[in-house]
Amino acid sequence: MTKEYPMTYEEYEKRVIELFLERFDEKDREKALERVNELLEADPDFISELYGDSCFRYDRPDIYGENCKRAFEDYQIDSIAVNTLDMFLGGELD
Repeated sequence: MTKEYPMTYEEYEKRVIELFLERFDEKDREKALERVNELLEADPDFISELYGDSCFRYDRPDIYGENCKRAFEDYQIDSIAVNTLDMFLGGELD
């Protein structure tokens, strides 16, 4: 039996990318998306590993308290997954 989470992997990946692209001006979003796609081509498991981390946190109220159930809210996705993506890609597009 597969455990159910508030988001499927596909929904999570889409939301991580959307939140990441919101950090850029409209003129820079295409370049930012290109960099994300290059990363996912080189490391196809990058976002799935972030999803796994969110699932782990969601399942662990004994470690993370009741906030663990917020692991799939935009604030948590932006704070952890999107920041990780941003740091990995270096932030700047030049």
